[in-house]
Amino acid sequence: MTPTSEPAPRPTASSRAPSGPVDPDPLPRGLVLLRGAREEIDEWVARAVVPLVVVPAGRWRLAVLSGPTSVAPPYDDGALLLAGRPVTPKAGPSLGFFEIDGRAVITVQGAARRRTPAWVVWEPDVGLLRPPGLDLAGPAELVRVAGAAGSVRDELVDLLHETRSRPVTMLQAVLATLDLPGARLLGDPRLAAGMDGAVRHEPQGREVLRFEDSVADSVRLRRELGALP
Repeated sequence: MTPTSEPAPRPTASSRAPSGPVDPDPLPRGLVLLRGAREEIDEWVARAVVPLVVVPAGRWRLAVLSGPTSVAPPYDDGALLLAGRPVTPKAGPSLGFFEIDGRAVITVQGAARRRTPAWVVWEPDVGLLRPPGLDLAGPAELVRVAGAAGSVRDELVDLLHETRSRPVTMLQAVLATLDLPGARLLGDPRLAAGMDGAVRHEPQGREVLRFEDSVADSVRLRRELGALP
């Protein structure tokens, strides 16, 4: 009798992501991978209004969200601030990975002509979302900007259609599928500070004030309309 062979089961998000204990007091989760000129990346980091630890990782530089921002509410979500901040053309291309409001959020800026990020938004038990007003990124764009083999596109599509995972686990799985660094740093951002070549950035007060001034009219209008306390 000839034994039959069965195809191996397709890896899931859980099997791709690093395992480890769940942090009972989670830090904000955010990571931006940049592949531009170092001086341009340093300039982009210097203007950030969130604390970052920047570490080299092969051809990438990783900007890891390392704590809460000092920006006043309602713009005090550090992960959201970092996700929505455009990367200058010479500092990119870039890919961002964030947990925001219980969702996995990926941003991508790959073309010099793109001035704002394109987005992938994924929610547990739901899967991919199409938030109105956002420029959405497709799997092919993620693969291209990551510099991954085109053959992983179908694997990435299957992965993003999974619904039974935690946001951070999904983000780690996408990083692994695209053969990108940083999955462990999403699991525990504190690890970044101990890595070789790590440089910490603390927001400058003038940058925080400049940002708050730029959004002051928006905050005032939202309060007048009753959207804010």
